[in-house]
Amino acid sequence: MDKNTLEELYNHLAQVFANCDDFLERRIRIEGTEVLFCFFKGITQRDYISEKLIKPMLENISSLGGFEGNFDALLQSATIKHPPDSNVICEGLLRGEVLVAVEKAAENKLHIVLANAQFTVGRSIAEPTSDITVKGPKAGFVEDAETNLTEIRRYIRNSALKFVPINVGAITGTRTTIAYVEGRADIKVVDDIKSRIENAYATGIVDSGNIEMLIDTRKFPVFPIMGSSEKVDKVASKLLSGRVAIIVDGSPFVLTAPYVFAESIQSAEDYLRSPYYATFIRFLRFFALVFALYLPALLVTILTSHNQLLPETMLKTVEEMRADMPFSVFWEVLIILIIFEMLREVGVRMPRTVGDAIGIVGALILGNATIEAGFASPLVIIVVALAAVSSFIVPVYMFSTVLLRVIFLFLGYKLGFYGITFGTLALLFLLCRTDSFGSSYLTPLAPFDKQGMQDFFVAIPRKTLGRKEQL
Repeated sequence: MDKNTLEELYNHLAQVFANCDDFLERRIRIEGTEVLFCFFKGITQRDYISEKLIKPMLENISSLGGFEGNFDALLQSATIKHPPDSNVICEGLLRGEVLVAVEKAAENKLHIVLANAQFTVGRSIAEPTSDITVKGPKAGFVEDAETNLTEIRRYIRNSALKFVPINVGAITGTRTTIAYVEGRADIKVVDDIKSRIENAYATGIVDSGNIEMLIDTRKFPVFPIMGSSEKVDKVASKLLSGRVAIIVDGSPFVLTAPYVFAESIQSAEDYLRSPYYATFIRFLRFFALVFALYLPALLVTILTSHNQLLPETMLKTVEEMRADMPFSVFWEVLIILIIFEMLREVGVRMPRTVGDAIGIVGALILGNATIEAGFASPLVIIVVALAAVSSFIVPVYMFSTVLLRVIFLFLGYKLGFYGITFGTLALLFLLCRTDSFGSSYLTPLAPFDKQGMQDFFVAIPRKTLGRKEQL
């Protein structure tokens, strides 16, 4: 211990926590023995400190003269640890532990322990707002990491479930925990994630999204290489399949890795439905992703360069719709896309009651007014709305889709189908080059895995549920 006397220790703590109004201390002096209690209010249970720590000391004051550091027989705390230095003491106090120091003046000897008295105020476990399912468990993660670890442990009651704690953030010291199932997760992936987190420098971590950005070392992070979920059962399933989870204190979103493209068209509810319906829904999600990417670009390409592909009746109808339009179809689609993104952003940033009203009313009024004023045709409104709605079906790629949609729009406008083909090849090349912690992003499609294809487009829960995946 780097502090030899109780007064030196207290002066050091008082200096470190100067101007911290929530830092409290209590002293007991009797017959040449002094006892010091230090803790932070708000993150500790003061009733617990009084009953389990201070009261036993007061009841055994007469025996403190012969005290030799046997806190285990004196304190009633669930956990007691002996800190090696003052830095560990400061970290423990900030996490809700209580410092108990006893000094015997005659011997000039200091005995110190940290007793657990943590108290966390947070919301109760409820249904998550992002991962919503009609059938299945409703429990979602909360902001308290300890509660989240407990929820995962309730699903996987096995000693193979391991938790590795890491402190991240030079200022915040955020508690980050790596979770994995021993024997199922690739230990190389566990070590890689642990190394990236430990080597990542950050002054503050306030959400799991900060960790995701810190450990993603790619130059062009177009597609996510880590999953994110609020559902406890979903993360537990990922752990059983061989993934690694990252739980960050203060965030209800738990990260999972490796992450591959196939997961974007899967849902936790697929394993609770008929396999035929689940397979149909997966194909629907995939085609919705295709629509979100290509629909506006195809409209512009066909109307500007290849209108001979349309039947005469349809072409005539489209020309009548677009008669007297002040903008070309490209600028018309681009403007409507931007307006839609503005409305979506307003709906997200405003309070929910106001945002929903603005999103619905704004879209209806602006859409109707735009058509009546002759600035956009009904066909363009329908195509843009269908493409935008389709992107919500695969929320993982919702933001990537917005950028790729505009790129395909420009390529289709400038180069026609050649531009769309070139963009598609570039997209496939990027997908093939992307890997998530050593796993191919297009697994099980490339490299092809016959067993893995049973849980790609086709859903066969009887064969795949709880199975360790080959990533």
